[in-house]
Amino acid sequence: MTDFFKGIPTIKYEGPESQNDFAFRHYNPDEVVLGKTLKEHLRFAVAYWHSFAWEGGDPFGGRTFDRPWFGSEMDLAKLKADAAFEMFDILGCTVLLLSRCRCAA
Repeated sequence: MTDFFKGIPTIKYEGPESQNDFAFRHYNPDEVVLGKTLKEHLRFAVAYWHSFAWEGGDPFGGRTFDRPWFGSEMDLAKLKADAAFEMFDILGCTVLLLSRCRCAA
């Protein structure tokens, strides 16, 4: 893993009164609704390309994002994947969207 998201804890449910910026206030994955947990009803997904590969193209110029994994070397591609999966863990994400392909854990 990387330390790109160092200091950001795993996001957990703490309730509506929580003052923690890194907490779910209304989404409790263990709450049961109509016989299923919210985690089963609402499976979070991350669009890999839009979140980690897109350079933030601006209609008046080039890229607007500057991320350490931009480039064509294999080491940078591995860094991008490591950072992405670190973020998936932080969010508790179980679904990964790859362009037109959907992969579920």
